[in-house]
Amino acid sequence: MSIHEFDYVIVGGGLAGSAAVDGIREMDEDGTIALLTEEETPPYHRPPLSKEYMQTTEAPRDLLYVKPSGWFEDQAGIELVTGARVERLDPTRLVVATEDGEVYSGRRILVSTGGRARALPVEGFGLPGTYTLRTAEDAEAIREAATGAHRVALVGAGFIGMELAATLRKLDLDPIVVDLEERVWGSVFPAPVSSFLQHYFEGRGVRFLLGSAVAAFDGAKRVERVVLADGDELVADLVVVGVGLQPNDQIAREGGLAVTDGVVVDSYCETTAGHIYSAGDVTCYPDPVFGDLVRTEHWDHARAQGRIAGRNMAGAREPYEHVPYFFTHVFDLSINVFGRTGGADRTIVSGELGSGRSVVYCVTEGRLSGAVLINANDAMDECRELIRERPTMDELLDRLGPEGSAEMVNTGAG
Repeated sequence: MSIHEFDYVIVGGGLAGSAAVDGIREMDEDGTIALLTEEETPPYHRPPLSKEYMQTTEAPRDLLYVKPSGWFEDQAGIELVTGARVERLDPTRLVVATEDGEVYSGRRILVSTGGRARALPVEGFGLPGTYTLRTAEDAEAIREAATGAHRVALVGAGFIGMELAATLRKLDLDPIVVDLEERVWGSVFPAPVSSFLQHYFEGRGVRFLLGSAVAAFDGAKRVERVVLADGDELVADLVVVGVGLQPNDQIAREGGLAVTDGVVVDSYCETTAGHIYSAGDVTCYPDPVFGDLVRTEHWDHARAQGRIAGRNMAGAREPYEHVPYFFTHVFDLSINVFGRTGGADRTIVSGELGSGRSVVYCVTEGRLSGAVLINANDAMDECRELIRERPTMDELLDRLGPEGSAEMVNTGAG
């Protein structure tokens, strides 16, 4: 058995892994790097999969790539290994092994294995015509299926369901969104924003069936119906399930690293095993603002944490202090979110929801905990700093001033 020896081994070819390459190179110009990815393509951006990429049938996949086509092949000392499924991590020997028997060793190893779409544990999940969305191949399959679909059901009113609803309307389909929760994006947005978004989507032809559990998918050779827990049925020939992400932390767990809904790291992105780091969707890290351990599944976090992890692998020793944001673009709304907004006690709206630009400040236990920016990209830097400071509600109101601000009780908190 031969061992491929590198200075750095990165397991996982998503945005975090690619950003780690950049971070390493900022500190170490000559160290050898192996980037192992299970997919057959170079690292690519996932946010467009449910939006622009889905809407454009002629879009080539390389438009998604994090780096220009051929970039990895042109870099000295960097080897991109596609189609490499890593199934074992040995923290003592600092090696990883792929399912086809290849072994890679490194002085430093990064686990950036991301996650996979959560399955819906009901009968019929997996029937032809039922999909989840995580990879470019998933997006292409859904896009192709949508061209011949008549009735579309989206299970889950989170990011995947809501973004796909907007996309499918642009493709002249009439989707219905089904969710167990009573409001859309309920874990992300405070009740006033959820209510606004639901009405906004309904005004553009999206239907909702909230407070409804899916019991099964039914059909002879492919999906034909969504069976609900109350016995009602929805006719559907295309179903996309978007009910969250399952972190790919198996090799870390089996390798003896601390794992709790993701790979546990310290503020320097190092795991409980020396010289092994983790970054991106799979990582459970100390929140730089709130202090507890969190796992964040968004593009900005993967990019920022991956870079810091790479720098630290190469000796920088810098804490991850970035306040990440997540974003979505649906219909004519550009939405950015900082901090924690879903369980706010109160909301303070600067501007007016539905009339162009607005910022919704979310207050939890008397302090600012998050902010939702709607068509207000110009306020991103200011809101990021506000979240760092976490002013009291009175201090926030003093900053905002009397004009254009209205406080309201968030009766849907939690």
